[in-house]
Amino acid sequence: MNSSVIISPRVIDTINSLSSADRTPISNALSMEFILGQNPEDTLTPNQSIIYAVIRFYVAQDTARHRRSLANVS
Repeated sequence: MNSSVIISPRVIDTINSLSSADRTPISNALSMEFILGQNPEDTLTPNQSIIYAVIRFYVAQDTARHRRSLANVS
């Protein structure tokens, strides 16, 4: 991945609110996708995949918001 990713307090709070059984696999999935560029789908249970999709949406939304704010500054 060649661009920045925003991990906002909303994302961190959401991850911290998960049970410990879900927190680690979902955090690892975020790392796999956004740092390593790998697809994490096979590493999650169906329930974790749903939670991950929501968190991934938050990351995408926060990153897009940040990029728009940078564009408005220029």
